[in-house]
Amino acid sequence: MAAMDTFVETSRMRRQHLLMVRARKKISSTPVRRLKRLSARERWLAVLERFSRGLDEPLGARIWAPALESASRSRIVEIQEEKLRALMPFLYEESAFYRERMRAARLTPSDIRSVSDLPKFPVVTKESMATNVAAYPPWGTYTTVDHKTWRARGWMVFSTSGTTTTPRSFRYTQVDARLWAITSARALYAMGLRAGDSALTCTNYNPHVFFWSLHYALNLMKVAIVPGGVPTERRLAMIDLYRPTVLVATPSYALHLAVALRNAGIDPRRSSIRKVICGGEAASGIPSTRRRIEQAWDAELHDVYGCTEAVPAGWAFTCREGLSADPVSTHVQEDLQIWELVDPQTLEPVGPGQRGLTVVTNLNSEGSPQLRFLVGDFTSFDTRRCRCGRSFARAVGGFMGRADDLLNIRGLKLFPSAIEEIVRGIDSLDDEFQIVIETEGVLDAFTIVTEARTILDVDAALEVTRRLEAEVIRRCELRPRIRIEAPGTLPRTEFKARRVIDRRVGL
Repeated sequence: MAAMDTFVETSRMRRQHLLMVRARKKISSTPVRRLKRLSARERWLAVLERFSRGLDEPLGARIWAPALESASRSRIVEIQEEKLRALMPFLYEESAFYRERMRAARLTPSDIRSVSDLPKFPVVTKESMATNVAAYPPWGTYTTVDHKTWRARGWMVFSTSGTTTTPRSFRYTQVDARLWAITSARALYAMGLRAGDSALTCTNYNPHVFFWSLHYALNLMKVAIVPGGVPTERRLAMIDLYRPTVLVATPSYALHLAVALRNAGIDPRRSSIRKVICGGEAASGIPSTRRRIEQAWDAELHDVYGCTEAVPAGWAFTCREGLSADPVSTHVQEDLQIWELVDPQTLEPVGPGQRGLTVVTNLNSEGSPQLRFLVGDFTSFDTRRCRCGRSFARAVGGFMGRADDLLNIRGLKLFPSAIEEIVRGIDSLDDEFQIVIETEGVLDAFTIVTEARTILDVDAALEVTRRLEAEVIRRCELRPRIRIEAPGTLPRTEFKARRVIDRRVGL
């Protein structure tokens, strides 16, 4: 019996061995299916999706995305650097403009892996983009949307305003549309907007980014929209009829609309408007402009800061606590962008807390993730945690003047915002003004044209003229000519007001 059992066991083991050999042969003869290697675009999109997952609604009572907006400073840098490592290969493969600039700087994507590596790459200016788009119209090669991507998931075309250089167009995708809504909603949430509010948006819905990003954010937040793409007279009726709680406009137009309401016999302070959100021009950082808007509407003023090229959404924004600071402060959304400040002459980074020009790397876009783009506004950053609970850096005093707007008059530097602060600080003057610069002989003639709120007699006009002249001399060290026009003389606009008319010979 023992011999028989041994024979049976041996036969069973031989059969198992034969089956295993056959199985191995079958496996070895089957073609190996290799896992598909993700392209640089697919890796970048995966990173964008991961950091925006679950953020289509607020996760906190006061802060939309607490894990990101209230992250520690070290965690913010970790997020920035994870995104940066995915961004660099994407830019290199998908943008000829950035590929050529990396090669010219003797860099590869792996050379920029941390925030401290960024200064290796030269700052990108509007002028370099304008040159590129002139060579490769109409889109240039500085974005990452090709014809295939545009046909597959194109969303919308936007263009720069062209106030400082040749207008440039940008194509954004459906991926961008979702990111714009989420990240701009975060800013509006910080201002106190909630479902149940309604907003009158004073725009003709042209191809400029501010109103569109805000529109989609309001949709996501379930804030009702009164689309105000109609003449001023219709907007007055909309305020009276639909009773929106939020007004969205440029600062200049917010002031103009208040005047139009008063002229129609309606007190804007008694209207339904409780918040005014401004973009396109500085507002909260210019005390006299902020005071005029808040007093005209008896409402809380907030504003946002961005640019078409690199911060079309997920803008810098004022929070309610930042408005009560002196000076006011504006948060930059550092999980979405890397913000630097550079010296205006050398374009080298300035030290912590020092004033410089804004440079931004966009970590929040498929269509236009720009690297070290010179937005070019002066400010300084405070990285201490805000009383609102957010840990994002804050621009102290907001963004006060774009380097492109800086005027050189008789050898002295002047920002138009300095004149705005003076003009709007004199109650007998209206909101509008212009700076006219001409050449007389070999010197610059500098004239401030403004309006009186009401018709002034000769003595009153002379007194206002002397006061305005004295304030400009005291604050700006320039002696201007003053011309006070009748009310309603200067043009009004719902977009960026044209403040400077430079007629100098040779400019």
